[in-house]
Amino acid sequence: MIVRKTKQWKTVILLISLAMILPSCTIAANTASPTAVPEYTEVELALGSITKTVIATGSLRFDVEENLKLTENVTLSAIDVQAGDVISKGQVIAHYDTEALEEAIEEAQTALDEQDETILSLLSQQTSEQRIKPAMAGVVKAINLEKGQMVQETLQGEPAAVLSVDALMRVLIKSSTPLSLGQELKVKLNTSSQTGTVARLFEDGSALITFPDTKVLAGETVQITLDGATIGEGVAQINLPYYLYTDVDGVVESVSVKVNASVTTRNTIIKVSNAEPNKEYLQAIEEREEKSQELENLKKILQEPVYKSTTDGIVSEVSAQTDIAQSSGTVLIKVYPKQALVLDVSVDELDILSVEEGQEGTVALDALTGANLPVKVERISRLGSTSSGITNYTVTLSVKEDSRLLSGMNGTVTLSVGEETGTVLVPLSALMNDRQGSYVLLKDTTLDESEEQIGIKTYVTTGLSDANYVAVSSGVKAGDIVLVRTSALSDTRERLDMPDFSQMQPPEGFSPGGGGNFPPGGGGNFQPGGGQRP
Repeated sequence: MIVRKTKQWKTVILLISLAMILPSCTIAANTASPTAVPEYTEVELALGSITKTVIATGSLRFDVEENLKLTENVTLSAIDVQAGDVISKGQVIAHYDTEALEEAIEEAQTALDEQDETILSLLSQQTSEQRIKPAMAGVVKAINLEKGQMVQETLQGEPAAVLSVDALMRVLIKSSTPLSLGQELKVKLNTSSQTGTVARLFEDGSALITFPDTKVLAGETVQITLDGATIGEGVAQINLPYYLYTDVDGVVESVSVKVNASVTTRNTIIKVSNAEPNKEYLQAIEEREEKSQELENLKKILQEPVYKSTTDGIVSEVSAQTDIAQSSGTVLIKVYPKQALVLDVSVDELDILSVEEGQEGTVALDALTGANLPVKVERISRLGSTSSGITNYTVTLSVKEDSRLLSGMNGTVTLSVGEETGTVLVPLSALMNDRQGSYVLLKDTTLDESEEQIGIKTYVTTGLSDANYVAVSSGVKAGDIVLVRTSALSDTRERLDMPDFSQMQPPEGFSPGGGGNFPPGGGGNFQPGGGQRP
């Protein structure tokens, strides 16, 4: 085998800020078998920096849309804008039908007059003294107010009173004795006793006992006895409760009944003095204010029957119609505020996990030659779309404001997603893989130049990579020499637009590295000697 030494010098400036000494020696195959042995090149590794970028394309779009709405029930006679128009704050964009406005004003005045009559009627019913009465007859089991208390401040959303409306209390017990439906037994509270009845039996052995509601209160613990023996106990509850809520507010003047008293719908349970007006009256007052404001707004519109824009922007849609009654709140037009633009780009599944919110980069827009605008990742869609076996994800980026930007402009985004500095850089063409991981072929420096080089298989730990190099954190160090297939290195040189170093003269005094003989074979399927000398 003939060894051909290639001359080079050590300093090469790469596009990725790489300081690396490129091939120092080329090992050629025997010219007698040109197709059997590919060429290999020795590359000395050095420290450098590598930046990983994600490049994606997309287009600008508006991110925010505002609705300009009608404030009253009106009819429009004309709309002066259409989708795509640029509008400014204070610009007239629509005209009101004045005849329809005059009719609306008459109707609003009539409605206001009727509301005043309603308020007068309700006012005649208002007194400073209010009575809280139940809507159903029953037995009072709880009263939550006392004399002198403020009603709503005390209740805090709780009922003023609780009634039993079916004359029964109930208790759930675990009986120590078998029971039957309808069986009578005694319900005891302290020294008092009442007759109860088994109302229900359950599979778990528990029983529901009902008894008269004239003595025991809700929450009290009662004992159940049979033939003088206690067979169980439980907490008494109202069998069918009625909760008496009230919106009356004022000072409790008196509580007219006692607990366990029977009442009807005519009975006053609580008497309130200095009472506030009732809810119906207060609601009528609020409605009157709304109707009055509506009337004033219509009169004001009639004085200047035009709709003026409240913002600057671009009309995206005209939603309202002319010559048809439109209700309050109807969207007149939709507007994109100026400069509220974002850029949506598609990032494929191989790169999407490298992209994070907050990452920054630049965009080169096709329409703005030579301009690179700053961008920032704002949102990353978790929903992918698949086409031709490749899944892409939409990444939304904010763009620095520029008056030249228009919706729909296309551009190419470059995002910096990682950087490693002061690390050993290995050409991707030198990296190979097997089941154990990634490895390179280290030159065996113990061999003489006359001996065949088969390389030492050395596993490495890889980090960031770009189109040509990978950062390696373990396995090799700066100054190590790896064997690289020359054809693969040539591909790298062409991508970087680098000169052919084998045709260049080295600087004076530079001594190239040694070479060696390489066995036949090689290429992507080359199997090195695994670190052992032959």
